[in-house]
Amino acid sequence: MKLLVAAGLLALVASVPLDSRVEDQDELEMHEMWAPTYQEVQAKMGLGSSASLSRSGQVLDSVFWKSMAQDIIQTKLSDEVYHKQAKNAILFIGDGMSIHTLAAARKQKGLLHGADVPEHTMLSWEMFPYTGLSKTYNCDRWTADSASTATAYLTGAKGNFLTVGVDCSVLIWNCDAVNEASSPKSILRYGVEAGKWVGLVSTARITHASPAATFGHTAYRTWESDADFAAMEWMTGPVQDSCKNAMKDLSTQFVEREGIDINVAFGGGWGKFTPKEVEGGARLDGRDLIQEWKDKQESLGRSHAYISTKAELNSFDAASADYVLGLFSRSHMQYRAFQTADDVNLTEMVKKALEILKRGPNGFVLFVEGAKIDHGHHYGNAYTAIDETVELEEVVQYAVDHTDIEDTLIVVSSDHAHTFTINGYPERGLDMFGPASFLAGGMQKGGPPPKLPYSILQYANGPGGARTKEELDAKRSGLMQTGPDAEWRDPHYKQVAGIYLPKETHGGDDVGIFARGPGAHLLRGSVEENYIHHVINWALCQGDYLTVCDE
Repeated sequence: MKLLVAAGLLALVASVPLDSRVEDQDELEMHEMWAPTYQEVQAKMGLGSSASLSRSGQVLDSVFWKSMAQDIIQTKLSDEVYHKQAKNAILFIGDGMSIHTLAAARKQKGLLHGADVPEHTMLSWEMFPYTGLSKTYNCDRWTADSASTATAYLTGAKGNFLTVGVDCSVLIWNCDAVNEASSPKSILRYGVEAGKWVGLVSTARITHASPAATFGHTAYRTWESDADFAAMEWMTGPVQDSCKNAMKDLSTQFVEREGIDINVAFGGGWGKFTPKEVEGGARLDGRDLIQEWKDKQESLGRSHAYISTKAELNSFDAASADYVLGLFSRSHMQYRAFQTADDVNLTEMVKKALEILKRGPNGFVLFVEGAKIDHGHHYGNAYTAIDETVELEEVVQYAVDHTDIEDTLIVVSSDHAHTFTINGYPERGLDMFGPASFLAGGMQKGGPPPKLPYSILQYANGPGGARTKEELDAKRSGLMQTGPDAEWRDPHYKQVAGIYLPKETHGGDDVGIFARGPGAHLLRGSVEENYIHHVINWALCQGDYLTVCDE
């Protein structure tokens, strides 16, 4: 009989998949190692004897969650559909603002504002009534760059990797294919043709990938000045005359073509507009495009102004000029976290831009880019990426407070994701920029806690990666520091990455779309990124396709 029972048990064990048996054994070891009593688990998690995860000690029981859900239902039931023409439209793009970035910024905002449950905090655009997902792939890449994605949401046509303002018929460096037929118009250009005032604001150079798509058309995003043609010949080979002459660099295009009709252009990048003889200038042709911009506005009989400092921006009389160019740094603008008293920030630029554009008698179209979110991620630095997202959130709230939902469509989205993740099983009370606890590392279906900690915020690749196992172990060992001088508390700290790369790459994930105002109800569900352009045109009654005014 004993032999039969033993044989049966052996057969039962053999029938269980090996992974499941190992998993069950690991679960047993974990509970023996970490959780002899409920009270000890709580203590190890730093939660004391209370079951509450609220910062004030409130118990998050079923009453709390049901009440919160009912409040959301009532809010959703009161959402209105504004199925009518919009007078104004503002498109906010958080460059590289992935879903993970939103989640981290939401918590950061909650912590900064002393929220009882920081994760329950809502970003300004998360309170918009309509939400969707944008599919960010482009014509030739599953994971896109900022130039091709900007082409999609600004011009309504997807493009190829590293091209700006041109459709899929134009491959990288294929300058001969850049013509009127392959160069779709942006929402700003359609706005000009509809008699609206238009503007762009960016914390990058205004000739950089995203803002360039509002006015430019090029087979290679890097050609921002004539010097860039020569600088990139090691990659492109001798550049054809059609690239230098017919297509021209983006800063020249801004002054000679569509950019001249933009009422407000605020951002960085004056170096691309000035000759190399001027300190900080880059141009090889000796042209001063800022002066040429002034001269051309003068020849067109337009009131205009050029400003370049914070003092000039803040003191500028919005009624004194109809066309305003503001370039506040030689290249990209500084991260908010590291700005000095003389640095211009995104909030100041958007406030002044709205003051100017509201003077437009037929309404306005404004494009705003929080570019430094992307820059922070590329350098593996989660702190700046999250802080820039919080700043964009504040700017969006300002726009909400200073426009009317009845006549202004506001859309908030991103161009692409990053390889940024919220990693492991961290307790909610931990500092997000630091390590997940050892306990959290063990309370999972993967075995006992790791010998070295891992970071909560992490990248799949980037400069925080290690070239050797020893280097990686040293980086992870540094996470064991808990004092105020711990390396991971430095705002410049580069989070751990799985693979070392000098710059972190984009991700191919979908990104969020959030909308309010006329036409916002069309931006829900899963949609193509270029669809955003068409909805904005539809609501404003501009462009070449169906609009609300045709109904």
